[in-house]
Amino acid sequence: TPSLSQGAVTATTEEGVKLYSTKSGLKYIILKEGSPAGPSPRYGQLVTIAYKSFIKLPNVDLEQYDSDKGYLLKHGNGRYIPGLDEGLHTMKVGEKRRLIIPPKLGYVGPGVLGPLPQSPWGRYQLNKLLDQMIEVKAGSVVLDVELRNIMDDEADQGYYEDDSLSPEDFNILRDNLSAKARDARDKRKAGVVDLLSGAV
Repeated sequence: TPSLSQGAVTATTEEGVKLYSTKSGLKYIILKEGSPAGPSPRYGQLVTIAYKSFIKLPNVDLEQYDSDKGYLLKHGNGRYIPGLDEGLHTMKVGEKRRLIIPPKLGYVGPGVLGPLPQSPWGRYQLNKLLDQMIEVKAGSVVLDVELRNIMDDEADQGYYEDDSLSPEDFNILRDNLSAKARDARDKRKAGVVDLLSGAV
């Protein structure tokens, strides 16, 4: 299987289908190319998508639980499943992708609002499928997503600017903080006195 590395994304070709994988575990297939010169959404922008959502359980066909032809969301606000936000961030307008979202990037944590089915029956189906994923300890959320439009949010106060840390910079910062914490812990165990704070 040939593979191609593109920064944090790896592409492999299996049975004539190019499958992209990110470091987080998100996988996607580009079903239709978007405008190559077009923009990708920035955090804080409003995006309109069309989607169909499925649950894939082991040894079972995809089970659809929701769809929408004109879903509006604010990109990067933490209210949608993390795998959707990650998948949208590099899409171009007009592009269609199949996102294969592992459980850790799916419907996890409090405050994740969607996309969720609007009807009680749809929510019941989704909950039943998620319970089955937990029971068999396997499966994924699959979204067929088309990015239809990107627009600036006039009410945005600049909280979502993309000037934040890149994932690589964040990992470096986390490693540095972890190393400092380990050093401080080791000094405390060794009984070293910090003369500036007076702490042992």
